[in-house]
Amino acid sequence: MFSIAPNIQYAVLALMVALFFISVNVLFRPIFPIDETRYVSVAWEMWLDNNWLVPHINGATYDHKPPFMFWLFSSIWALFGTSETVTRMVVPVFSLINLYLVSKLAQKVYPDSPQAKWLSPLILISFLSWFLYSGMIMFDLMLTVFIQLAVISVWKFAQTDRIFWARLSGVFLGLGMLTKGPVVFVYFIPFIALVRLWHPSPSRINKAFFKAIVQSVFIAIAVILAWAIPAAIAGGAEYAKAIFWGQSAGRIQDSFAHARPFYWYVMLLPALLFPWFFLTGFWRSRPWLGGERSDTFCLALFVIVVAIFSCFSGKQIHYLFPVFPFAAIWVANRLSPEKFTTEPAVIAMLVFVAIAILSSPLWVEKVFRSAQITEVYQSWALLPVAFMALLLWKRPLPFERLALNLGALMLSLSALLASLSPILNNLYDVTDIGRQIHQLQARGASVSFVGKYHNTFGYAGRLEAPLNLISGSKEERDAFLSTEPGYTVWIQRKKTDPLAENAVYMTPFRGKWLFIMDNQMLEKILQENQTNNLLVAEDS
Repeated sequence: MFSIAPNIQYAVLALMVALFFISVNVLFRPIFPIDETRYVSVAWEMWLDNNWLVPHINGATYDHKPPFMFWLFSSIWALFGTSETVTRMVVPVFSLINLYLVSKLAQKVYPDSPQAKWLSPLILISFLSWFLYSGMIMFDLMLTVFIQLAVISVWKFAQTDRIFWARLSGVFLGLGMLTKGPVVFVYFIPFIALVRLWHPSPSRINKAFFKAIVQSVFIAIAVILAWAIPAAIAGGAEYAKAIFWGQSAGRIQDSFAHARPFYWYVMLLPALLFPWFFLTGFWRSRPWLGGERSDTFCLALFVIVVAIFSCFSGKQIHYLFPVFPFAAIWVANRLSPEKFTTEPAVIAMLVFVAIAILSSPLWVEKVFRSAQITEVYQSWALLPVAFMALLLWKRPLPFERLALNLGALMLSLSALLASLSPILNNLYDVTDIGRQIHQLQARGASVSFVGKYHNTFGYAGRLEAPLNLISGSKEERDAFLSTEPGYTVWIQRKKTDPLAENAVYMTPFRGKWLFIMDNQMLEKILQENQTNNLLVAEDS
């Protein structure tokens, strides 16, 4: 790497960092409940039942997401088997594709800026929120691939007037809809609305251009309907209503599952885009001075999309990811890499990571209270310490300071995640729980779950039958437990002796304790606890 030109050095570093962090995710942490485990379990049921049309969750139709990611998992499993390693690699591949595409998109936005082309992948992977999600099983990085491909295709149409590119953009939009529904248009419509800011020849924008865009939209709708109509027929009336209404207006207007205040995204932007608001080299570059049409386009698109999502009641960090490439491209073009020296914010983060790892015996038991394993791999502290030494070294180095700062930060955060591996696996790995449930079901026993179940154990246990779901209400729960044979998965905050002594299996789980209990034994213990609580209340 010593002899690589600075611009190429940025792209190589982006790839190396991404591969390192993805490897850490695959090797050192489990598939996290509840989102990651839910998605792979929905895919597992699709693969198990060979039902590629209607996704299912614990035996019931699953209408929250379209099927593309589940199709992808099922296809990969058909070719390579259902191992967790194969499963964990599927979505991160899209993270790598995004790094390539943002470079290609930068060439469209800033055709005369080699720096934007080579630096934008590193900027994108350096955004803290993007970086942390790049190894996770989520929909948004896949959606970002299709948004970037659709935008690049429209750009090619604008350059060449070949209708093929407009139609191809429709295919990519359709794949985006198959990934996450009509939300693709929240990103695509503002892009088209800003056409005069990005079109290579604004004077050539005419009715033919917009007719081609309409054609693209119709192709996208045709792609999603090719799945949705047969799925609606096969899934029944409620499922049809859910995918046609719930995936569009109903989900936008009535999404209170992740309700946040209007200003939530704006308040979080410094953290989402960390470390950029805290880098002195960024401010010394004065990116706000001067500017051209392309700068206005990138900033306007980012602001518009953030504003639109701010109006929705449901807000999640990853909803903004498809517009992050445009922020990365703008930063990459406006930066002056020579303005970067040793960044105080980066040094502070490296100190924090090193101290956090080395002082882990003092705090891990307090933070991870139910963990039985509190070991931390403290040798990972060597990585941030080594990077601190490099950054504080006053003599010239064969690395660009900008690259060194960003690489040190991201690799040190990777080290922090790897160091916590024993605790994370102890608290969040559901593989053994799933196996226990599978063994009980294989013996012919019925297994139930109390409360809302997210299909957490389906893929982990390779379950071939759904769990019985028990209402959280005391009356229904007690009636079921007292009369039905079998076992129940019971989760509560604290470990208690009666449950621990009578459980067929118990383990810490997401800061709580999970027990698998015989139904009648669980009902007896819960009744005794209630009686004891009443006696305590009367005595007080």
